[in-house]
Amino acid sequence: MTSEKITLSQLEGFLFKSADILRGKMDASEFKEFIFGLLFIKRLSDEFDRKRQQLRKKDFAHIKDPALLKELLEDKTSYGETFFVPVRARWHESWKDENGDEVPALKDLKQDIGNMLNKAIAAVEDENDALANVLKNNIDFNAVKGKTKIPDQKWKDLLDHFNQPKFVLVNDNFEFPDLLGAAYEYLIKYFADSAGKKGGEFYTPGEVVRLLVQLVKPRAGQEIYDPTVGSGGFLIQSHQYVEEQGENPNDLALYGQDSNGTVWSICIMNMILHNITRFTIENADTLEDPQILDNGHLALMRLVTGPLGVRAVRLRLLVVPR
Repeated sequence: MTSEKITLSQLEGFLFKSADILRGKMDASEFKEFIFGLLFIKRLSDEFDRKRQQLRKKDFAHIKDPALLKELLEDKTSYGETFFVPVRARWHESWKDENGDEVPALKDLKQDIGNMLNKAIAAVEDENDALANVLKNNIDFNAVKGKTKIPDQKWKDLLDHFNQPKFVLVNDNFEFPDLLGAAYEYLIKYFADSAGKKGGEFYTPGEVVRLLVQLVKPRAGQEIYDPTVGSGGFLIQSHQYVEEQGENPNDLALYGQDSNGTVWSICIMNMILHNITRFTIENADTLEDPQILDNGHLALMRLVTGPLGVRAVRLRLLVVPR
């Protein structure tokens, strides 16, 4: 743990440098899922380590039998709402494979790194029902973009960057609780800007979203539905707005749907990194295959449209009392 709190500007700079490491023959928008995925798994691993240490020092401090202690620390039910990170996905912990050979911790990988990262995110997904189909179907660290595949040295540089002692991604280290979520939003905007007009597929400028939220004025006890959810900005800002009004944001039911698998994955990671746990985000085309239904029928929606410079901003949303 670090004594000096991480600031938003520091974390934004850290993430910008992450993207800079992978910059080369491919556009930034082409490797966005790699940065999102690595940030997400580093966060989960750091939170898991924090919880594991708490279990050792407090909850299980009375247990003297090393074998029993080890068994309890590997039991995912011990971790409550903290995501369980299996050994092959832990940032600091080496492990033995089925042949008894020592496998380095994620931070120490030196070869076949893309494949090892793929197996790590698959293992995390398999151990956590809330992440079903989110990671391994939408993030491929071995993907070829154009004619380019990221070499091991680039991955090693990125792992070394994420391994800086100051950047342990747990809430206790942040200057405010939602720091990581705010930095993640910065990263989403950065990649959207890099993608040009295609960025509108997954990102609506925060100022526009904020205006819509203020017009809708969501309240605790309501359901909020965005059928073109993108990266989840409207749902997240609605959650924040309710909290700002002194109400309980966890008394919101948040729903969304998006047809793009990678965008859907980014949205779910975005919600989790904002410490939001109560949501339902579906991956399908809302018009052809609606998943958020009201008594078996497509949920009603209100259409809000408007220009922003040369861009058209289009959000469809519904806010109703439960």
